[in-house]
Amino acid sequence: MPSRTIPFLSVSVALLFMVYLGLVVTTVLFATWQTQAASSISDAEAAIGSLEERYYAQVGSLDSTNPYSLGFVQPAHVEYVAAANLPTGLSFAGN
Repeated sequence: MPSRTIPFLSVSVALLFMVYLGLVVTTVLFATWQTQAASSISDAEAAIGSLEERYYAQVGSLDSTNPYSLGFVQPAHVEYVAAANLPTGLSFAGN
């Protein structure tokens, strides 16, 4: 056997072991990031749920409010806007 075979194999094994350790560390790091992301998504979903609950509670209170008790009255005269006679395919987007 050549005299450099054992040192070459030793360095190769050490290098492969270092690569293996690096991959293990990377796997643990990515697993940690995924766990943190899942936790933050869960927190955001909970916050959205509480916001929706508050929103629907406020909409419910507005729906149950009598407009006359706030000083609103029936309009004296109602007018409707006539539709504009525009050719089909045209819009006000260019204005």
